[in-house]
Amino acid sequence: MKSMFYKKRQNKLLCGVVAGLADKFGWDLPIARVVAALLMYFSGIGIILYILLAIFLPYKEDIERDKYGTGPRKRKDAEVVRDDDGWFW
Repeated sequence: MKSMFYKKRQNKLLCGVVAGLADKFGWDLPIARVVAALLMYFSGIGIILYILLAIFLPYKEDIERDKYGTGPRKRKDAEVVRDDDGWFW
């Protein structure tokens, strides 16, 4: 899978942007929240960036559902087993 950013529904406070970035890069979540809050407080670009990311980033759970599906494969989707393929055991 290509590298992409995402939000997370789990451990979110507002929209899950910081939780998604912390999960993506392996950061500690409370430290990432403090850094994000400092960036938003001291720079106006932090708030604008957070709002844009909250609008345009997909949720990680939605990405995984689209990639892997919602459950096990159904029996009707399985391939048919043929007995006449030359194997005898």
